[in-house]
Amino acid sequence: MDETHFYRHADGSFSTATFSGIEDPVTPPEGAVEITETEYNEGVAAIEAANAQQAAEQEAAEQERARQDYEALIAAGIPAETAARMSGYNPPHPAVDGAQKKGR
Repeated sequence: MDETHFYRHADGSFSTATFSGIEDPVTPPEGAVEITETEYNEGVAAIEAANAQQAAEQEAAEQERARQDYEALIAAGIPAETAARMSGYNPPHPAVDGAQKKGR
């Protein structure tokens, strides 16, 4: 029968180890503490949430830099389509309502 052990390491990371047919007690890896599966799942979820938050913040910062580059290119007289390509910024398109009202 397989037996899975869950560990939290001194650096805050988590790991598992699955053993088959072992009768002797399992010693945790050096610097690790054995934890419950629930603690493991909660810890991994917290790390994943923090990573997702960091990625979202980084993406927002990159988009802001691209927007600023786009605006600087526009201010320098570069056509909007070219400025968008050069900066990597995708400016919002006018609302459909605005386009319909304009056509009246």
